[in-house]
Amino acid sequence: MAKKSAFEAMTRNPTVQVVAAGAVASGGALAAGKLVRDRVVDRSTRRRTRFRLAPDEGAADGVRRIARGQVELATGRLEGADDVGEAVHEARKSFKRMRAVVRLARDQLGDEVYRAENRAYRDTGRELSAARDAQVLRATLDDLMRRYRKEIDDDAFAGLREALDADAEGADERIASDAGAVEEVRASLDAARDRIATWPLPEDADAGALAPGFERIYERGRRALKVAERDRGDESLHELRKRAKDLWHAAQILRPVSPGPMKRLGRRAHALSDLLGDDHDLAVLMDAARERHRTLRRGELALLRALVRRRRSRLQRDALACARRVYARKPRAWSRRIARGAAAVA
Repeated sequence: MAKKSAFEAMTRNPTVQVVAAGAVASGGALAAGKLVRDRVVDRSTRRRTRFRLAPDEGAADGVRRIARGQVELATGRLEGADDVGEAVHEARKSFKRMRAVVRLARDQLGDEVYRAENRAYRDTGRELSAARDAQVLRATLDDLMRRYRKEIDDDAFAGLREALDADAEGADERIASDAGAVEEVRASLDAARDRIATWPLPEDADAGALAPGFERIYERGRRALKVAERDRGDESLHELRKRAKDLWHAAQILRPVSPGPMKRLGRRAHALSDLLGDDHDLAVLMDAARERHRTLRRGELALLRALVRRRRSRLQRDALACARRVYARKPRAWSRRIARGAAAVA
């Protein structure tokens, strides 16, 4: 009886009524009922997996829900995917978000739990890295050729492109055919879901409890920026990229406590991560080209090096300018803003 009442209440929702009406017109009442149920399930999934604290959600409940949501998303993406590379890419993004979650909640989790969880998600992501990495190299070369198409022949780097195609296809095939590897990742996700329920989080704390974690993430980014400004080496820039990605995810989670500032900070950190990601992909492409130099015609390695250097110079200049805006404030200012916002929401 309770289920029937819930369904009746659900169908009184105006949006659901519109969906149902369209379905009745095209396929009858059975189709309408299915669409209604699918819409409600979809909304429920979005609520569970939303990467943001709800305004009325405590820190413990919110952190656990967000972490479980990422496990759910990663698991779903790996099951029955037609495009293995894209599924791997999306799953790896979930693993990176999970690592950002535990960094944000580190003070509540404790160092031992934090390190164990961070290591588990890192290792799980590495299991799936080959297929996506190969696709990224191919796409990076394509983008570089589009940008400088007026300066190069249409068939430039054809041998390298063919080699990268073969690498990407081979990586996809290995992942698709290696049921054991995918099953191992799924088992890791199941174990992660079980561990989340046991995380030692303070049950009565509001979002302000996450302020120290946010402050630490922000401060690490400021330190990484100082290093990158002194030394534009690949490792320094890649470290800044990782810290920017952590900050982007942390700002997403805590957006309700300070909607405007957190939204702006998150967008800038995302933009910074993208700029540095493009720069990193070019560095990896150059390494791959050196390893496969026999696939290149005379003069192509030097040409590729020149194009990569020019593009990276622009990306790094834009990235460091963006980073200075992202990390312009003192970490303590953000911590105080989060505490005030959490108290106001509560």
